[in-house]
Amino acid sequence: MGKAHSIALATYPMYVWPAPYYPVRDLIVEINDELAAESQKRFGFNRAGTSWREAVEDPEIDVIDILVPNVMHYEVVMAAIANGKHVICEKPLALTANLAREMADAAEAAGVVNQVGFNWRLAPAVQLAKKLIDEGAIGEIRSVRSFWLGEFFNDPSVPLVWRFKKDQAGSGALGDIGSHAIDFSRFLAGDITAVQGIQHQFVTERPLLSGSGTGPVDVDDATAFMLKFASGATGYIESSWAAPGKKTSAGFEVIGSTGSLSFNWEHMGELQYYDGRDSADRQGYRTILTGPAHPSGDFFWPISGYQIGYADTKVIQIADFLSAVAGTTERPQTTFREGLKSTLVEEAVIESAKSGLWTPVQND
Repeated sequence: MGKAHSIALATYPMYVWPAPYYPVRDLIVEINDELAAESQKRFGFNRAGTSWREAVEDPEIDVIDILVPNVMHYEVVMAAIANGKHVICEKPLALTANLAREMADAAEAAGVVNQVGFNWRLAPAVQLAKKLIDEGAIGEIRSVRSFWLGEFFNDPSVPLVWRFKKDQAGSGALGDIGSHAIDFSRFLAGDITAVQGIQHQFVTERPLLSGSGTGPVDVDDATAFMLKFASGATGYIESSWAAPGKKTSAGFEVIGSTGSLSFNWEHMGELQYYDGRDSADRQGYRTILTGPAHPSGDFFWPISGYQIGYADTKVIQIADFLSAVAGTTERPQTTFREGLKSTLVEEAVIESAKSGLWTPVQND
């Protein structure tokens, strides 16, 4: 993740020209001196260090970009806010909704620009889908099916790192990748009011980093849940990092009263659009290739179909953040408040999986 953010910071002014700000990559912090020096050289930072506290207290630094394990998000974010820094924090925002609420409240009270790393919703095709929905292109939303499926942790020989420990990660696939599916479902169709979920754990032990023995895993490998939206629409979200054959299969299908939309991240530059109002002899999904005519598409290439990649969505994320810092926009799309709303859904899903019952989402 540090690589993705560093590339975005370095290339942002090359794409967004003229830029409201030109980020100075001043200080990169790592867990030891060797890694810090290597990262400084690799990613082009002016300085390297091993203390995040020194970074948040440094008066020369304006923005803190937080890419630490989930358990550390709260402490680092709150310290950054207390020192008047604008803050970017990766998702999930916090281990619990109560902590996420404190973070959102503190950032808003301090008046600092805040953003959680939901870059997936910022892809031009996803933004176009939202635009079409808002314009009534598919009528009234009836159902949403979203998913994020991968196989990267299906291998039981992957070592037992913090990501597989509940006290350090909060949850497994649900928070790590399912949070994106929750976010773009909410972005497209509005607040989620109730869920009924089920969770699975396929790998119960993993090798210790010491190389001797194994340790227990206590987070989900897969989570699926039905849901209800405030609008009355229904939905289904599935997340798994143990799905053989799936690489980065993340996306959605939105069914409306007059049409439908379909998107898969593995074809990031394409949005499938069906208009049921077309004449019978030409009905069918059409493929829209995103380009400069679409949201943020003009940052990149002058021709539709040239395609963009994962790192480019991080450029869009940085652009959205810096526009708010510059005052061009009121706030980023994916504020801490949005991160809180995703965490509230995640907590309701976990509760539902334990009880087997429909569980309300305690939206603020």
